[in-house]
Amino acid sequence: MRKNSPKSIGGLLPRGYHPTPRRTDMAPSVGFIGVGNMGNPMAGNVLKTGFPMTVFDKNPGAMANLLQAGAQKAASAQEVVERSEIVMTCLPASPDVEALYLEPGGLVERARPGMILIDLSSVLPSTPRKIEPAAKARGVHFLEAPVSGGVSGARAATLAVMVGGDPQVLERARPVLRALGPNIFSVGPVGAGNTVKAINNMMACVNSLAMMEGYVLGVKAGLDPMTIYDVVKASSGGSKALERIPTAIIPRKFEPGFKVQLMNKDLETFNTIAKDLHVPVSFSNVAQRYQQAALAAGLGDQDTSVVLKIIERLAAMD
Repeated sequence: MRKNSPKSIGGLLPRGYHPTPRRTDMAPSVGFIGVGNMGNPMAGNVLKTGFPMTVFDKNPGAMANLLQAGAQKAASAQEVVERSEIVMTCLPASPDVEALYLEPGGLVERARPGMILIDLSSVLPSTPRKIEPAAKARGVHFLEAPVSGGVSGARAATLAVMVGGDPQVLERARPVLRALGPNIFSVGPVGAGNTVKAINNMMACVNSLAMMEGYVLGVKAGLDPMTIYDVVKASSGGSKALERIPTAIIPRKFEPGFKVQLMNKDLETFNTIAKDLHVPVSFSNVAQRYQQAALAAGLGDQDTSVVLKIIERLAAMD
């Protein structure tokens, strides 16, 4: 019998005695709002790590696999806040995030002092800069934490996480964020996370488009596609983008992945930041024109590799 427990009488404890449950190293309860293409695998990995989870998505079907894995279903985003200590959100764009957090009855208004709200969305830096002071005024902590690595990285829990906000709050949230991937970067105040995310996505897109232009030229010149891949991979032009040749381009597999419409949005974010800071940019504008052409062709819901079709059409190869 534990020390300080009353002695039993005939194997029975005194009437009215209720033993204090033994405390284990309890994980904080986590809420996740927005479990679509990216949010679903991220939420799944947080759940696998052992955090009690409540989920909500406007599309009930998006939650099905998480509920089967043990997550609890909420009827609204507000209910997620009521049940959770840490709330994570993953939404398409700035208007969605600002509405969820800042409208009357939104997350900031419903959150309890001391709670941590984490937005994983890729948005304009101005969005987290609006949310943080509103949250702080209510004693609520807020972090922006956009991610990089795509759906495959979300599934494999290998995402890079770019956190803007108070480093001390990040340390409290780190065990949860670690479920998303091993590379968690504290990049500065809120707004810095989405700035570096926009830089990363612009560079990745430009790199990928350069690869596809080279690929199309090589194929039209009569080169074997895998010869292009093997030679460039072993040379100074090699990059991660090159891996799309055997995995997506040759087999013509353009299911997302990272959708054209989302890359267009992230390039718009980069170009908006550039305009605000009076930084002349050119490659990002060319990259966005390709995304715009893919959108006009009805390819917005396919992977960004599908821009290959636009380049082929311009080269009279379609």
